[in-house]
Amino acid sequence: MAGRHTVDSILKGEDDRLFVVCGPCSIHDVKAAKEYAALLKKASAEFEKDLFIIMRVYFEKPRTTIGWKGLINDPRLDGSYRINEGLRKARGLLLDLNEMGVRAGVEFLDTISPQFIADLVVWGAIGARTTESQVHRELASGISAPVGFKNGTSGNLKIAIDACESGRGAHSFLSVTKQGMAAIVHTKGNGACHVILRGGQNSAGDYESNFDEHSVKKVEDLMKTRGLTPAVVVDCSHANSCKKHTNQPICAESIAKQVAAGNETIKGVMIESNLVSGNQKLKPGKTEVSKLTYGQSVTDACIDFDVTLEILKKLAEGVRARRSLKSPAMKAPSSPRIKPQDAKMEYNRESLNSVYQWTDDIHIRKITPLLPPECMHREIPCTEEIARTVFEARTSISEILQGNDDRILVIVGPCSIHDTKAALEYAKLLKAERETYKEDLHIVMRVYFEKPRTTVGWKGLINDPDLDGSYKINKGLRLARSLLADLARMGVPAGVEFLDVMSPQYLAEFVSWGAIGARTTESQIHRELISAISAPVGFKNGTSGNTKVAIDACKAAQCPHSFLSITKQGLSAIVHTKGNDSTHVILRGGMNNKMYFQNYDAETVGKVASKMEAAGQRPNVMIDLSHANSCKDHKNQPSVCSAVSKQIANNQKGLMGVMIESHLKAGSQKLKPGKTDVSTLEYGLSVTDACMDFETTKGCLKELAEAVRARRAARKST
Repeated sequence: MAGRHTVDSILKGEDDRLFVVCGPCSIHDVKAAKEYAALLKKASAEFEKDLFIIMRVYFEKPRTTIGWKGLINDPRLDGSYRINEGLRKARGLLLDLNEMGVRAGVEFLDTISPQFIADLVVWGAIGARTTESQVHRELASGISAPVGFKNGTSGNLKIAIDACESGRGAHSFLSVTKQGMAAIVHTKGNGACHVILRGGQNSAGDYESNFDEHSVKKVEDLMKTRGLTPAVVVDCSHANSCKKHTNQPICAESIAKQVAAGNETIKGVMIESNLVSGNQKLKPGKTEVSKLTYGQSVTDACIDFDVTLEILKKLAEGVRARRSLKSPAMKAPSSPRIKPQDAKMEYNRESLNSVYQWTDDIHIRKITPLLPPECMHREIPCTEEIARTVFEARTSISEILQGNDDRILVIVGPCSIHDTKAALEYAKLLKAERETYKEDLHIVMRVYFEKPRTTVGWKGLINDPDLDGSYKINKGLRLARSLLADLARMGVPAGVEFLDVMSPQYLAEFVSWGAIGARTTESQIHRELISAISAPVGFKNGTSGNTKVAIDACKAAQCPHSFLSITKQGLSAIVHTKGNDSTHVILRGGMNNKMYFQNYDAETVGKVASKMEAAGQRPNVMIDLSHANSCKDHKNQPSVCSAVSKQIANNQKGLMGVMIESHLKAGSQKLKPGKTDVSTLEYGLSVTDACMDFETTKGCLKELAEAVRARRAARKST
């Protein structure tokens, strides 16, 4: 608790020290980690007046595609995935470090494992691949320790600031309790969320650092504009070091100079450091673990401890120089100490519970019961009629992906479902179009129940079914499952976005096709989830326009994985998947320097298809007519559709589907939960992104069908 208080004081400017998160890229050897911790403890005492040192203790490793995923996931480093053993090792090490007086910081990559270890953590991070993920922002809002959000892998600063604003707000979401039961968690918000600058990689693949004065000032100004207290931590590794561990001292020296010159926005520094410099390769199941070099990283390369000490010395000098600029000199506050009321205090159950309350669930308002998936399955069962609709639709989509069906897959429907009555009316209209164009188009209704938010706002029918901020999630899940059942009984297959990683246990058996959105395509837990989903799934390119992350995601999801999840009985469990070979890429455009750009042109589609082939995948590309491809203007979707139709008619390689945002009426209306009078909402009009109306949609479907027929005729003539 004292450690967290100190970090919070530094972030607020009440303590003029820097905090330094320093340690191995990832922990793979507990013995070596303890040896490193002993050295770090000495350094911490030496620099205590100027630096507050936290050991980097990362147990989970995000992978671009596949590889060793950390001590929790694979503690024996051999691909045996003994996750229970990994969790025991992780918690055991954290307990040992706390007993040594060494503070620990971790990355929260998985959303369930924090229940096993978060009470022992002083500081946490959300990585570059998950900063945009809504489930990670919600998680951070409930973590009892300060949490830093890294800028995106593209270098995007805005998403980290958005994440801070979101993490500081209250949320309600699906999680698990310490008893291992699925539940609904309601948080207060975490006021100690801050930004971590780690550099980025541009579209050409070049690394670009962002630890310079201009970048730091830019973040400071952006945070002030949002009403957030400016607080920045600089990661000396990753893109800021051009992925070369020997460049970390250069970054650290620059930070020390900025601090010495009086910069007060920089609150902390991250360093990847180990006993031995460099790194070594580890291939689980192939590498002989006994031959690994002791004290050397098996993931990213690290600097050794002697170089680390030199960096700490320069950072401490920078803090002292900054302090000397002030008059009168600001004295670094001493860390508070938790003292027993009595020297002979007995550590009975009651006192232990009191101590535990200081370290855990500080930002949790309440935890409420969640109906187990199995109960909802019995309440709204999967009948033979429903199963037939889902199975036939999935089979048709798989045939399209394999090139055995020359139709185009069309995912069409509202941006998000907020009114089930209007959704059913839309479905009746769509069913007629399905019948009309069944020879040329395989039409699936877009039925999105979860809405990712940039910061805050209505998060969808599951999260807030009454649209008023009451967060009746059990009701939302029932409504969602009931609607999917009704659609399947009508013979209208449904496609959803998988935003939350637990809700699929309630809905997935009724889903014919799924999507992973632009904000979560890089998220490892979402890639793992899709490896288990029984339906075909598309991955969108990133919000920056990066298509490589979507191709990587397809490759990762096609592989087997082992991860934490829940069963249909609502119990936490370890899931072992086979991998999902029915995945594809979705191109939705991107944004650069606040400008939208499109990626539905024939050249881009061809390049992505070729890259998929080079990665050993079938070239399957879907075009999203909305989002950045339409410059966020629903009126532009028909023109995008015309351009895509021409590509289809011209036999464009890899082009197998389109997505359309469509509703009964054109446009959108504003909804502010708790403020908008829901009874005044216009029927059949989107409350999220603007959609085109159904009449316009019919024209697009006709144009797509004609393009398919033209392509078919051209193929027959050759």
